[in-house]
Amino acid sequence: MMSDEPKEIEKAIFLDKENPILKIDSKIGLPTIETELDEYIYSCSYSLIAIGTAIDKIKISVLALEKVRGLIPKESPFNELEHIEFAIENYFIRSSSLYDRCLIFTGKLLNLGINNESINHNLLVTNEHVIKNGLSKPLKKIGDVCREYLKDRNIIVHHGRYDDKPFQLLLALHKANQLHIENGQEPPTEKELIDSLISQAVSDKLIDLNDHLTQLEEKVNDFYVVAIPVYFELKNKLRKL
Repeated sequence: MMSDEPKEIEKAIFLDKENPILKIDSKIGLPTIETELDEYIYSCSYSLIAIGTAIDKIKISVLALEKVRGLIPKESPFNELEHIEFAIENYFIRSSSLYDRCLIFTGKLLNLGINNESINHNLLVTNEHVIKNGLSKPLKKIGDVCREYLKDRNIIVHHGRYDDKPFQLLLALHKANQLHIENGQEPPTEKELIDSLISQAVSDKLIDLNDHLTQLEEKVNDFYVVAIPVYFELKNKLRKL
């Protein structure tokens, strides 16, 4: 997991003295958008925030998995493995959706005038303005990393749960023990064994997810490096209008 220090592009946009968010209209609580340049800077601002927020939520998913065993509320009706499964599923869904935020930001950065709902991978990476400004290849690399867990994400969304066979076996063992205990019977599997298997499963998954998160952040940062001069160039063109 990389540093949470503000990125150079965040500093460039949010510390920009021309940014409308620094000039909030106190009567309506919204920035004053008077020119096309104002609209451009504001659009870049809120679409960039969406990327940062998405990455933060991915990090929260990893943190939730790391700390899950010690944070389960006593009154929770769900067992330990269900909480773990939720954290893993949340990571898959969050990481897969990050790419859409990057595509939307690209559309705003280049002032392409494409509606957010219409933006997709093929439309953006083949766009001549995206290619000419050197953004197509960095975008593709982000997309490749985001799609690593896309199959898992789709299974969760369309079929309802994390489809990992060893993990499902753990769920079954845990459930069998739980039901035997509730029925006043001796559990078929020793609790120590299940605890050990759960700890190993969580540890292994954390290694995978942290490695994946590092790759995500590296690719997004590479994209940001290319995006910064594009922002200033487009600003200068709009200022002259």
